[in-house]
Amino acid sequence: MEIKESVNLDAEEPLSKAISELMETRTAVIITKNGSYMGIIDDRNLRTGISDPSNTKCENYIAKPPTLRQDSSLLEQVDSFLLGHYKALPVLDNKNAPIGITTRVEVLKEMLAQNLVPKNRVTELMGSPVFTIDENEQISKAKMLMKEYGARRLVVVRNGNPVGVISTLDLASYLLVPKGRDKRPPVIKEVETILSRPISEFLRTNVTTIDEKSSLDQAARMMVEKSVSSIVVISGKKPVGVFSALDLFKRIQQITKDEIQISISGLREEHIWQFPEIQDKIRGVLEKFSKSFNVRNVALHVKEQKSTFSVFVYIDTDEGHVSLSGERKDLKETIDELAVELNRVLTKKKEMKHTKMRKVHSGSEGEVI
Repeated sequence: MEIKESVNLDAEEPLSKAISELMETRTAVIITKNGSYMGIIDDRNLRTGISDPSNTKCENYIAKPPTLRQDSSLLEQVDSFLLGHYKALPVLDNKNAPIGITTRVEVLKEMLAQNLVPKNRVTELMGSPVFTIDENEQISKAKMLMKEYGARRLVVVRNGNPVGVISTLDLASYLLVPKGRDKRPPVIKEVETILSRPISEFLRTNVTTIDEKSSLDQAARMMVEKSVSSIVVISGKKPVGVFSALDLFKRIQQITKDEIQISISGLREEHIWQFPEIQDKIRGVLEKFSKSFNVRNVALHVKEQKSTFSVFVYIDTDEGHVSLSGERKDLKETIDELAVELNRVLTKKKEMKHTKMRKVHSGSEGEVI
């Protein structure tokens, strides 16, 4: 695994410093406290409602993504990146001290080196539709659309053709960087003025595009060459989709894993680190019954209440649909209880199946053989 040098900031340092560093690296900043790893800050953490980043501590905007080790396998890296929309993940040593970061681009490099990229067209995996905005629209419109779409970036177009990209990180830098930093507009007093200005004045014009007829291999190589983790797919000159490294990671995961796949939704940012533990707990129960009946379409949804966690599990099997739910104050306790109940329900289904089979084979009166 290729490890890149990271920017490490103390939790007490101002958020404005993290924003400035992110504008340089466009990846992630590692946050520590008294030398110990706490988490990261990337563009997922930034919202333009922050009133004064120069007086806001970094620790207030920390995310806790999955962490990697120096010896983490390629598939472990893929799995970790798929747990959230992180551009970079921290790499820690055996004492949980940060060594550096690795990004989606580094994972793409390793996939290409191992010839793991499928021979598909980019259109087969790309996301569509493309969220676009005209370059003459105001910054306030971009801010509104990002919130409406739940998107962290918009493709900026001129006469329908892509000419750049604007992201939440861009907005944060323009609206939040303290006066005197770089040459960007001073904030706080001039926020309203900036919001009313056209996007063309702030546009990043280094948008990377690829033709819709291109292969996944060509797209991956272009992303590595340009050091980007997503690319705009065009037909002629018009954007028709966005292909992300995560789209490729999902396909690789599907191809390489035979184990029962479990989709999990509803986990908040601060609990995303528990994703693998939840999967392993539920999968451990399901695999006990894999030879008895086909387990498929496993979905788990977490709903966090004010003081409790509610967890719902939905499973399809050859013996019918299974729906379970549990609620406790602690997420781990809820999952543990649900796993016990799931084991009980599937055991009962297995016994019922064997009972039916014995009746059929014995030719009992009234049975159709």
